[in-house]
Amino acid sequence: MKIDLEGKVALITASSQGIGFAIAKAIHRSGARVCICARDSQRLERAARELGSPDQVLSLPGNIADPLFLPRLVESCNTHFGGSIDILVNNSGGPPAGEALRMTEEQWAGAINTNLLSVVRLCALVVPGMREKGWGRIINLTSTAAREPAAGMVLSNVTRAGVAAYSKTLSQEVGPFGITVNTILTGGCLTDRLTSLLKREIETSGGSIEDRLKKIEQSIPVRHIATPDEFAQAVVLLASPEASYLTGAAIPLDGGVSKSIF
Repeated sequence: MKIDLEGKVALITASSQGIGFAIAKAIHRSGARVCICARDSQRLERAARELGSPDQVLSLPGNIADPLFLPRLVESCNTHFGGSIDILVNNSGGPPAGEALRMTEEQWAGAINTNLLSVVRLCALVVPGMREKGWGRIINLTSTAAREPAAGMVLSNVTRAGVAAYSKTLSQEVGPFGITVNTILTGGCLTDRLTSLLKREIETSGGSIEDRLKKIEQSIPVRHIATPDEFAQAVVLLASPEASYLTGAAIPLDGGVSKSIF
């Protein structure tokens, strides 16, 4: 299937590297103009140059946990491209790992702001424009931990589950206006986030990154860990006109690792 997003404007958060950048690249390759953002301005500039010309790509450095940054981000995107956002992909870095009773108030607040409230705030900012057009796509990236909580990942478990619940609720409210809202439950993907988590495990139990990756691959039914580019293809499909009847879903993109039926 050739997906055509010509004329669409897409905003992808946390998109200077990893999954976010791969999604921005895939959506742009399908014809959309894209706005990307990240905290690291230098890395963001490199990503923007790789994506394409300034008339097709806008980059804006900032922290999605900052509620003052988000209206500026959306307004800048709308102004630069001369129209409202058609596709919103909410992506964010994972919060710190740790046990439930060891998390501080500051860590909880940081995770909630970054991983949950950024989604709520951005959806509130872009949905009015989508309703006016009668068309929109919202894809929220969370984690398989939203459905099957992982040990030592309480901040991710709670905030990612919150995003999935919010997405389902919003999909029912905006469906009559041609807007779909879906959640991707992200499984293993070859990103810096995965590497950092493996390094943390190795510090306490020993071994090597290579051995850990091989062990993970053997636990995945398809026997490999997704690359960010491979992962991005599913998101492009959800962003397409062809996915008009798919909404309110929480889709595990994990190579079959999840044990739950539904």
